[in-house]
Amino acid sequence: MASFSFLKKIKSFSNIPYIRLFYLYRGQVFALSLLSLFSSSWLLAAPYVSRLFIDKAFLNKNIGNFLNYIFLSAVLFLISMLFKTGENILKNKITVKLKFDLTNKFIRKLYSLDLDFFQAKSVGENVYRLSDTDTMVAFITEKLPDLLVAIFKLPIILGIAFWLNFPMTIFLLISAPLFLLQSLYLQKKARPIYEQIWKQSAELSKKINEAFSNILVVKISGWESLQRHSYLKLLIENIRWQIKIFRWSVIGSLTASFLSKAISGIVGLYGGWLIIEGRLSLGNYAAIMLYLSQLGMLLQSLTYEVELFTKDIVSFERFFEVMEASPRIKDLPGAKHLRFVKGQIQFKNVWFGYQREKPVFKELDFTIPSCSWIGIAGPSGCGKTTLINLFLRLYEPWRGEISLDGIDFQMIKIESLRKSIAVAPQQPILFDLSIKENISYGLVNISETKIIKAAEIAQVHGFISGLPKGYDTVIGEDACKLSGGLKQMIVIARAIIQDPSVLILDEAASSIDSFTEQKIFQALRENRQGLSTIIISHRLSAIKDADRIYFFRDGGQIEEGSHNQLLSNSPYYRDFFPLL
Repeated sequence: MASFSFLKKIKSFSNIPYIRLFYLYRGQVFALSLLSLFSSSWLLAAPYVSRLFIDKAFLNKNIGNFLNYIFLSAVLFLISMLFKTGENILKNKITVKLKFDLTNKFIRKLYSLDLDFFQAKSVGENVYRLSDTDTMVAFITEKLPDLLVAIFKLPIILGIAFWLNFPMTIFLLISAPLFLLQSLYLQKKARPIYEQIWKQSAELSKKINEAFSNILVVKISGWESLQRHSYLKLLIENIRWQIKIFRWSVIGSLTASFLSKAISGIVGLYGGWLIIEGRLSLGNYAAIMLYLSQLGMLLQSLTYEVELFTKDIVSFERFFEVMEASPRIKDLPGAKHLRFVKGQIQFKNVWFGYQREKPVFKELDFTIPSCSWIGIAGPSGCGKTTLINLFLRLYEPWRGEISLDGIDFQMIKIESLRKSIAVAPQQPILFDLSIKENISYGLVNISETKIIKAAEIAQVHGFISGLPKGYDTVIGEDACKLSGGLKQMIVIARAIIQDPSVLILDEAASSIDSFTEQKIFQALRENRQGLSTIIISHRLSAIKDADRIYFFRDGGQIEEGSHNQLLSNSPYYRDFFPLL
């Protein structure tokens, strides 16, 4: 039982962010610590050399010793400088490598997480988490080596100090716990404040990101003043927490400085009395005071490091929260790549919802035939977009099975599944790149002929050709230079150029006029013979010519058939399209 308790404690200790980070980059930390220790050799030797100067050269008025000690000092100084130069070069190399390595690991892990994670965290918060990598790099390249060097130097300085004067060193050691108690008390008070500062800073990042992302709405609605005041309110709250931590920092600095000076003063007075009594030489006094001063500064710096570690640990926990998160939706053992996809999608007794008490689908059973033109319609909130999320395996059903060409989705590699299905969503997502780069985004070595062909099918080639820079026109962030309809046409072109086995247009033409929409669908029919196309729309014109229509009712019930069949047999379908 006792051994189990001990193992539990060891496991708990290994979960401390500092320990995990140290273990990951222990080689770099030890290399920097070793160079830093050697580069501080002059500081370690300087007090003893001062003793030699005073006792052997100055008091004895010995010019030979004086010159010898100058030479010794110069050699130690040059060695120290060489190691310091090496330390700086190595630190710069490690900093660049670590910055890339940590950022790469963070981004890789972040993109691997489920959609739930991103829906639970704001964009601003995740961006702020990424900035924590700078804190971690500084910790690995500066704070950890400094801490290890301090730990290495402590026994060296203590040994020399004991040798020079035992009573004075003992008095300083007896006083040392005062520094520890002060730092522990400061850590206890500062930790919750730093947590609040991190949360407030993340909220500020989120607020400014929201405002700039929706600047058009802000301008149209005249919300500039509201947004500014909202941001300033958060900023003032953040400043209040910064002031609180500043107060504790000042208190910590003053108390540590007071303890250091008071203890040094008492030790100095005792040493002076020993000189007067003839029990201590002037050189020994100077050396011991310098060593004890270094010892006091080490203890004081350790106190300061504790304060910084308290601040850093909040950032580390947020970083490791991402790094140790595990996606629930991942490739199962035995999952395979798709080679040829016909496009038959089957739902068998599928239960799913975003909240356990509110299922969107109950016992959902239906089959989308392969190589067909499919229409999906229904009232808002009936589960049409949820269907796409399940198609793409962005979520897993609670119960039941979804299959593609008879293969359970869970036995298909996620990358292979998503490459077989392309989606043009209602909300067009475009990047601050050229039109050509947006259409071919994510694809390598795509010819301009294919890009133009996709644009022609999406009926946007004529517009692009009329621009001064044509396909090389940069469209701005979120395509702010284009209308809603043009954005949707470019997104449709991006989906088409992937040549997917299953193409899904989710209200993708809602901002496009009906005439152009019909031209797009006609071109798609001509160019996607033998492939599956699924149109989700509230417009009758978009789905009425489909080979098969699935009409979703509230509660997850489905009615299916051709347009004429549903018109004859479904009152819900007729009510949904009342102008017929």
